[in-house]
Amino acid sequence: MYQGKIGALVIGQSPRPDLVDPLRVAYPTAEIVEAGALDLLTEEVLPSVAEAAYPLITRMRSGRIVTVAQSFLEPHLQQALDRLEAAGVDASILLCAGTFADLKGQKPLIKPFECALERFAALGLTRLGLIAPVPEQEKPIQERWRAAGFEPTVWTADLTRQNGRFQEILLAMIHANQLEAIVLDYVGHPAEAVEALTQISPVPVWDLGRLAVEELGSFLAREIT
Repeated sequence: MYQGKIGALVIGQSPRPDLVDPLRVAYPTAEIVEAGALDLLTEEVLPSVAEAAYPLITRMRSGRIVTVAQSFLEPHLQQALDRLEAAGVDASILLCAGTFADLKGQKPLIKPFECALERFAALGLTRLGLIAPVPEQEKPIQERWRAAGFEPTVWTADLTRQNGRFQEILLAMIHANQLEAIVLDYVGHPAEAVEALTQISPVPVWDLGRLAVEELGSFLAREIT
């Protein structure tokens, strides 16, 4: 089994056991090193997201939920990745579904969005139903998936409340738009909520966080172990 170091890169503050625990379960003999884009900052310095093109939801060390613009996070996330690589990780995984196209390191970096693009293209998927965590993300999510060549249908839903109304909207969206898959454009959904959605959806459900963890495993098996 893999016994090296894996970097866990979060957009808020570390530690984030809710995001990192799936890594620990998947790679129990590995050393997981965490770093957060906001580790060296306080909430007081975070700018307003009123005009943000892509607002992202994350969490401070105190547990407080904050919304931060992707553009503000980018340089701080790069610094966090640099710290992980300085700590000697073999590879890192970004625990966020944001694009962060310019985020790069000297070691391999697994990004959920990029993993999804490759997988869906290989499967020939085109019409995707994308569930956003908050309404403010619907437009940027739609724009980036459309720019990548897909036909996205985006709506906001709370996976922890899969009641009759949730199911009604899900089935209506799938039928009206002839969706080929449901994609959870967020990293951090509870595993039980994802499984519940899988049970009620007539089309495959893809969780970007889980997909990235699987891709990391494939990389480790192929390149390192």
